[in-house]
Amino acid sequence: MRTRASVALALAAAVALSGASARGAAAQTKRILPQAESAVFRCGLLIDPASGRTVRDAVIIVAGGKILWTGPAREARLPDGFRTVDFGTKTVIPGLIDSHGHLFGGLVTRHTTCDLLGPLYLAAGVTTVRSPGSMEPEGDMGFRNRVDSGRYLGPRVFHSGPYIEGDPVTVAWMNPVRTPEEVRLKIESWIRAGATSVKVYANLKGDLLRTAIEFGHLHGVKVIGHLGAATWREAILMGIDEIFHGILELPEVTPAGASVKDRNRWLASVDLDRPEIKDLLRLAAESGVILTPTAVIAEPLDPVRHHLEEERRFLTAEAWAKLEERRAESSSADGPGVMAKVRRFIRMAYDAGCLLSTGTDQVGFALLPGFALWREMEVFAEAGLPPMDVLRAATVNGARAIGRSDLLGALEAGKLADFVVLDGDPLEDIRRIRAVHRVVKGGVLFEPESVLAPVLGRLD
Repeated sequence: MRTRASVALALAAAVALSGASARGAAAQTKRILPQAESAVFRCGLLIDPASGRTVRDAVIIVAGGKILWTGPAREARLPDGFRTVDFGTKTVIPGLIDSHGHLFGGLVTRHTTCDLLGPLYLAAGVTTVRSPGSMEPEGDMGFRNRVDSGRYLGPRVFHSGPYIEGDPVTVAWMNPVRTPEEVRLKIESWIRAGATSVKVYANLKGDLLRTAIEFGHLHGVKVIGHLGAATWREAILMGIDEIFHGILELPEVTPAGASVKDRNRWLASVDLDRPEIKDLLRLAAESGVILTPTAVIAEPLDPVRHHLEEERRFLTAEAWAKLEERRAESSSADGPGVMAKVRRFIRMAYDAGCLLSTGTDQVGFALLPGFALWREMEVFAEAGLPPMDVLRAATVNGARAIGRSDLLGALEAGKLADFVVLDGDPLEDIRRIRAVHRVVKGGVLFEPESVLAPVLGRLD
């Protein structure tokens, strides 16, 4: 069963790496973050989607958790005293970013922060997650803080706090805002608590939506949204930074009174050649709005396509039974038609020049962290995006989405040393993104199976 207190093995590993003592009052205030080494990493192929650069027989020089230099080994000036880590012929890409990666959910327990998700993200090469709204924002903030301190193994977490939702609420447990002042107070209190973005939800509209966007920007954070009562056009013209769910939550084409339950039926018949859709995508591109389609939430579960047997080892017996039930329920005659529309919409957005990022929105554990982002990238490739642009969506565009292009998303001097070592070349086949050999986060090297050990058989 999941425990919210700790991941024991991860804690022990972190303490061992840092040498922190468990004795004495002074020790209680020490950070136990694993210390990044000064190291020279060598690989057979380096891929940097931010620049489009590929380098054979490459070197990455790292110190203090940041990249000092990258380039061909023949041009490197290797510093004295740095450890050398040689990955042979393997491929290195920047750390992956899930820009819609929740920290709560489950197949049995659904409404609380799940501390065990951290190792799953990290072992999959997802070194950064933006949590876009939460059922339990205090728990998610605690999760982030424990990862930052080294108590938990997991990705960097950027957090939106609670949803900013209108009245009536879309989901029963959300607390609505009814006045511009309530919007401002809620946003300000959570930014003070550490939120790095504002998430507006489906029934926020009009002056309340405008207030949320303007006040978020006044505080220097991104405003991101799952729209419904307000159209994409309205939100874009108000200045929203990122819109989630693509064709799945596009008010401009949603029939009046349509429910999520009926979505597959009407989506399969949506005419994507309508001029207003093309105009809308052009407006999004011109405005620099990032689109995160979360395609995987619409795809019926498939044992082969989704590698469910590989997921099974992390689930309790009860959770696996629930997943089997959900797989049977998700088999829909409209599913293939909906996914065809989802893929085409992604390609239309790409052709219009829109900035696309990868997000997964998995709170029901149909797909687990890592598995979900890998599948999202595969859907982007199936939509016709070149592999380099799929990698760009999952790295540099994700960094832009969360507002940290200064530190994340690229393999270049000055950026944090976050990267993934793969057994194959994803430019030849994006599915090779699943073959993660090692992960480096902040200059600290992780072996995936060791990171995953505390999670085996425990997720419910």
